[in-house]
Amino acid sequence: MPQSSAAKISTTKLIKLEWRFLTYGAMMSFWSSIGQTFFISLFSLEIRTELSLSHGEFGSYYAIATMISALTLFWLGKQADKLTVFHLSLITIISLTFSGIFFSFTSGIFTLICGLYLLRLFGQGMMTHVYSVAIARRYKAARGRALAITGMGINVAESVGPPVIVFMLNSMGWRQVWIIIPLIFFLSIAPFLSRLTQKTSFQEKIMMGSNDVLSKPKKIPDLKRRDLVKNVEFWIVILPIIAVPSFAITGILFHQIFLAGEKAVTLFDWSKYYAFYALTAILGAVLSGFLIDWVSARKTSFIGHTALMIGLVSLWLGEKTITLILFFSLFGLASGMIISNTNALLAEKYGTKWLGEIKAAAQPVTVGSSAISPILLGIMIDKGFGLTGIMLVLIFVSTYPVIASVIRFNFLKK
Repeated sequence: MPQSSAAKISTTKLIKLEWRFLTYGAMMSFWSSIGQTFFISLFSLEIRTELSLSHGEFGSYYAIATMISALTLFWLGKQADKLTVFHLSLITIISLTFSGIFFSFTSGIFTLICGLYLLRLFGQGMMTHVYSVAIARRYKAARGRALAITGMGINVAESVGPPVIVFMLNSMGWRQVWIIIPLIFFLSIAPFLSRLTQKTSFQEKIMMGSNDVLSKPKKIPDLKRRDLVKNVEFWIVILPIIAVPSFAITGILFHQIFLAGEKAVTLFDWSKYYAFYALTAILGAVLSGFLIDWVSARKTSFIGHTALMIGLVSLWLGEKTITLILFFSLFGLASGMIISNTNALLAEKYGTKWLGEIKAAAQPVTVGSSAISPILLGIMIDKGFGLTGIMLVLIFVSTYPVIASVIRFNFLKK
């Protein structure tokens, strides 16, 4: 198979030329962690204790907030096709800062749901949506590597976040943490946003379709949201590829305190294993980026999902320390590969002109799946299901996208 024209530019040169915009994407990716499940779940014990909630009740309220945020994102996500990257990013950053501070004032069920809704909408939702659409749109044949580089932000956050937050919780109240973190977030990115998001002459050449080394000869049709309704592949293959990892990964992260207990590991010791997660997530992102540019996101999408499935099996059946090392390593590899792959997959299949509304159509299903797993697994925990019951559900669900992607993209003709 001949190499794509992307091979004509090195990753080093790409970073040297585009370090500002890539830094913007990586920072947006990193700070989306404020609204991500792994981050919020670290406060689960304190919140459940203070509000007298069970695992299932907290999971239910989390699911309600997440589902409402998904419906909101269906409309809000289209703004990525209308507003400039700078303006939409600034609105999102200000909104997430407010959301974090608001969450620190949680005093009951209503404010809990409102706070979770805002964090999920602007953190997991818009922060990720805005930067990934912008990256996929500004870089074509180098899209895989650009998404991989910027996607490492969340991988770094997932590795350093847990031990830092656990340390902070041992030093101060959880409410104080939710005031300090949003302020650090705002000051670290907002003052530099204008310069970081400026469009470069390098990007202009690519977007104008010139014969630059990053231009791809293949024409991809630019589809709109209404076109997806008639696209069977979108419903049967694409959505499961995007949504299932969100279900599995969210379920694991949201109930990680319970899982750590089942493995007889303290939360602090559990958080130490995120170092393995960080290393393999970066490796996975880099590997995925090169595979996307040299092969395609379609033909390599099954690799990350396979790593996730094997990682879940290892967590379920393993007994010793090596099990946790293997699980976190495979978990990281899967996360690093899936993040960049899914963003590139939509651009490959449906073009970039209306990518904002295309992603906004897929996002509610993705976010919705991340809402279902906390409540489903939380109810299972409350009903006495142990590690085996939970892992069997996650493994069973995670098998489908592996099979679907292999058959559709590697064996069936277009």
